[in-house]
Amino acid sequence: MSNQKIFRVVDGERIPGVSRPVFRRNGDTNYLVQLGIYADGMIDCWGLLTLEEFAAAVRSGRIVTRFEEGTRASVHETAEWEFARVRSVLTAESLIAEVRDDIDDLNGRPDSTARAWHAVHAFRAEPTEERRAELRAAYEEIPEHERHAALADHSVGDGPLYDLAMGIGAKVTPDEYQEALDYFDEEWGDPREFLARWRRPAEPEDPTVLLDMWHLQAHWPDDAPALAGLCNEWPAPLLVGDVTYPSVSAAWAAIAPPAEAHTAVMAALLRAKFDQHPDLADLLTGTGSARIHHRGAFAGHEGDFWGCEAEGRNWLGRLLELIRAELHVRRLELPL
Repeated sequence: MSNQKIFRVVDGERIPGVSRPVFRRNGDTNYLVQLGIYADGMIDCWGLLTLEEFAAAVRSGRIVTRFEEGTRASVHETAEWEFARVRSVLTAESLIAEVRDDIDDLNGRPDSTARAWHAVHAFRAEPTEERRAELRAAYEEIPEHERHAALADHSVGDGPLYDLAMGIGAKVTPDEYQEALDYFDEEWGDPREFLARWRRPAEPEDPTVLLDMWHLQAHWPDDAPALAGLCNEWPAPLLVGDVTYPSVSAAWAAIAPPAEAHTAVMAALLRAKFDQHPDLADLLTGTGSARIHHRGAFAGHEGDFWGCEAEGRNWLGRLLELIRAELHVRRLELPL
């Protein structure tokens, strides 16, 4: 059930991914479900989540990593049971770290273990405390339950790596530290040769922006995230002709364009919104080159056209990306 290749289609483009099983809590039962992890940073667990939203769900216990005896579990319409003699392997942070590694792997970037290897060689080539701090941070990014295999040497586990990262102190004696140095000298050779071959990690793409109306409206408007300003319902007064509407959503409802003009009218309203509110235009251009996904049926209708649910066409997200590009061109003073 782990690391199966999967994909989803976004605007006709195939986004590769991998799946892994997790338990998701619903009431007093934990359901075994397949987590979909995708190259664009989106994670599917009973609905699409950003990595930050997924991490919050894990830390809150909605996605479960620790189990007590007697905990109820279920595979939907297949089996139910209670846990006994439980041995939990994952912590919340190690699961989040694994998913981050999956996203890096899908994008051809070095994962946490590869970054730790680079940090070891960089420290050995330049043994300063600054380099040691970088090595310690890289070591701690490796999922905790995978650290013992980070050196791919079961005879030593992660001992030499830990000793080098922590330095001489309460948990590392001078003899242990010297043994770590000797280990890397004997087993890993000249660090400069490795660093010369090191492939610079690919620049990560801007993470997908998910405008989840169901989530945003639960915090609306006082403590909604800043990106809520990109939503049509955001209270940004909009002048259309001689009439001022409280939002794009209100203007759309009043105009009620015919079906054949839906997309053109929406594009015009969005252009007006960002022209009339420079702060919101800055918010939109600040999303860089990220995909923008809209979830939650606009105005209660046609969710499959405007939104990204299931096989939705995500036209609101597409139009926001188009207008963002137009804003960039205008700011560069290039002719349209």
